[in-house]
Amino acid sequence: MSLIQECIRTVGRGSRGRGPLTQTQAREVMAAFMNGEVGDDQMAMLMMLIRVRDETPEEIAGFVQALKSSSESFADLDWPLYAGKRTGQTSGLPWHLVAAKILADSGVRILLHGDLDKMHNRLHARDYLNQLNITTANNLADAQQQIEQFNITYLPLENFLPQVKTMLDWKHRYGLRTPVNTVARALNPANAPFALRGSFHPGFQELHAKVESLVHLPTEQTQRTVSFKGQSGETEYNPKVSQTIWWAENGKVNSSYIEERMTSQREISCPLGTPEDEQELMANTVISTMTVALFTLSADWNKAQTKAQQLWHTYCDGLTSEGTLC
Repeated sequence: MSLIQECIRTVGRGSRGRGPLTQTQAREVMAAFMNGEVGDDQMAMLMMLIRVRDETPEEIAGFVQALKSSSESFADLDWPLYAGKRTGQTSGLPWHLVAAKILADSGVRILLHGDLDKMHNRLHARDYLNQLNITTANNLADAQQQIEQFNITYLPLENFLPQVKTMLDWKHRYGLRTPVNTVARALNPANAPFALRGSFHPGFQELHAKVESLVHLPTEQTQRTVSFKGQSGETEYNPKVSQTIWWAENGKVNSSYIEERMTSQREISCPLGTPEDEQELMANTVISTMTVALFTLSADWNKAQTKAQQLWHTYCDGLTSEGTLC
């Protein structure tokens, strides 16, 4: 029996006989797929069977480990953008990009990466990059150069792992989301020591933290990944909700309950074309998203919140002095 057949049998038997893949099995079967030793139909079947039963942290960690090709780190913060924000609701524009750009301008090296799925009625970050002068990288080497020059760039999934892009698109063929949606968020192509994970469905926040605790090998350098319920499932923090955030730090999983925080904020001339009646929500969203990013870097929520406020006011002052209308 081949490796893929063994894996399909493991997860696809009857309810009394089936079980999850081990982390080793997941790593080996994904490596075999990437090497062309497993066909699309076989891998798609495996992914669908796993999805029906729900993926485990060990399975996702194994898949992610197989997809990592380099140990070199060239960013401080990994920021996946795969969901987009739902249109026709009160979730607003991709304000997380404003947060990322402010942080990059303050010296944080950030790699944004994601996919553009036009099959859904969503606003995607990739369509708003030019408005904030964020470049798009052609490959990993180009991404490294762009970060060295600008502290931030966006790397499309198809430009560094086209096979994973193919797997993501299986949901259009089969009508079912696969575990690859979770895998893509955890790819961390720049091998940044700090990372954000936004997701929508309950349980996935803890799942992402557990995955990270299994993926990273112990090192002397601090590693921290913070996972939270993102706006529309995107990596953008929603200031209007209270929630439990989860994070993996040096192999251990932690959690903390964070109260909602909508406060009166200084408004500026609509970044990304934000309507006037959404500017207060925009300001709070940018500050909250910067807060969770700075917490990821520092592990101190109060200090992160204070610094995020300071960065926002500095940003507003800069726009006012330049007479900028974004």
